[in-house]
Amino acid sequence: MAHNGSIGGHADMSSGRGINRCQGTEGDEPLSEAVVVLRSVRSAVGGIVDFECVSANVQAERWLGGEEGSLVHNRLLEEAPWAWDGGLFSACVRVVTRRAPEIARVSRQSPMGTVWLLARVSPCDDGVVLFLEDLTERMAAEEALRRDHDLLHAVIESATDAIYVKDVSGRYILINPATASAFHRAPREILGRTDAELLGADRAAPTLAHDREVMSSGHTATYEGAEGGPGTDRIWHTTKGVLRRGDGTVYGLFAICRDVTARRRQELEREEEARFQERFIGVLGHDLGNPLAAVRLSSAALLARDTLPPEVRRVVARIDGSAERMARLVKQLLDFTRARMAGGIPLRPHEVCMEDVCRRIISELEPAHPECCVRLEVDGESRGIWDEERLGQVLSNLLGNALQHSPEGSSVRVRLAAKDSLFQRVEVHNGGPPIPESLRPRLFSPFHGVPPEPGQPKPKHQGLGLGLYIVSQIVTAHGGWLDVASSADTGTCFSVTLPRVTRPLGGPPGKTA
Repeated sequence: MAHNGSIGGHADMSSGRGINRCQGTEGDEPLSEAVVVLRSVRSAVGGIVDFECVSANVQAERWLGGEEGSLVHNRLLEEAPWAWDGGLFSACVRVVTRRAPEIARVSRQSPMGTVWLLARVSPCDDGVVLFLEDLTERMAAEEALRRDHDLLHAVIESATDAIYVKDVSGRYILINPATASAFHRAPREILGRTDAELLGADRAAPTLAHDREVMSSGHTATYEGAEGGPGTDRIWHTTKGVLRRGDGTVYGLFAICRDVTARRRQELEREEEARFQERFIGVLGHDLGNPLAAVRLSSAALLARDTLPPEVRRVVARIDGSAERMARLVKQLLDFTRARMAGGIPLRPHEVCMEDVCRRIISELEPAHPECCVRLEVDGESRGIWDEERLGQVLSNLLGNALQHSPEGSSVRVRLAAKDSLFQRVEVHNGGPPIPESLRPRLFSPFHGVPPEPGQPKPKHQGLGLGLYIVSQIVTAHGGWLDVASSADTGTCFSVTLPRVTRPLGGPPGKTA
């Protein structure tokens, strides 16, 4: 809180007494702030001007930094040496010399920090009269306001977003460098002008319509488009709002504009890419799938004939086998394309018995691997809401890999375990050499897979290396996750954990242990 004080007002210098009553105060009571009279004196050495205190009250002594009774009959520079550097002494000298009043802002250091005083200095007989006002709190508030202003100015000037303020008539009264850059003009060419003056009435019309909408509603609004920002050659994401005085009166409008041209261009490119992907998937699923289906139907019809010569039957069987492998590759490519480019593998979930799916896949694969046996273990409930065809695809791939990499005469174990009422776990375990540690991070990546053991020949019909990748994508699409553990002691175990009811979220695929 600011306090007012006075040093003097009238002084009888001959008697050395100073008036310490404030003229015009109610009841003519002694002033409770500051009363001091200073008489100018000259030093015996060099004629240097100094000031002797004739009269001072407690408040004046406190403000000037002395103890009670220490100022009267003593010189100012002896009792308040800070007055030399603080500006008070020089102000008194100027008033004595010029015989004209002066106002000075002076400061001194105290244990509590800097004390600021406003000194109104007036000539009086052989000295000066001072009226003091404590500015410490005001100066602190001004300094805080200045810091806030500097901080806000630095943020606005450094921002890459275009930031500006218009008055109620639509004239720019504040812009940052990003705004000037968007207009391709110097700031002085923008300030004080309207959008119509800068862009022309037609180009400015959409922006002015937004301004009127915000000003009339009084609410902050967000727009996106070429018309929202300071120029019309870019696409802007713009937030606009009104500026109000303390009494609620609207005096202007602010806007923050972010250039989203690159983002919108990327969105358009992604949309075009999505349309291309749809066409590509259509080619894989229809234009390649249908001819292969016709080949397989024709070969099946020929093989069904009892009168087919043996040499012709062998040729037709090779055609049918090749068409089947090609259909499998096309399906893998179709799944890969959907997983990578079309937002994931689509599912058709319904109630499924996992045990039934496992038995069907085992019966399909076991005859092709008579050297191994498959053992199915079921622990608890195995029903859930899943895509039966996709689950068969997962189990066929995992069990096929296990049979292919199992030692001759060994067994492969398929285990179903109900972890609880919410999750179903499927494990496919086989013996044999472990998966090399260096291959595990890429095991579920496209165009990789489980390699043959050292010393074993590569399969006659090498796949694309998409099997485990598609497995992981199917599991993820169900909201589940896939793990693999492999060691020389325990063999290799692929574990699939699925929520009992399909949901769109899941853990990361391809965790290894």
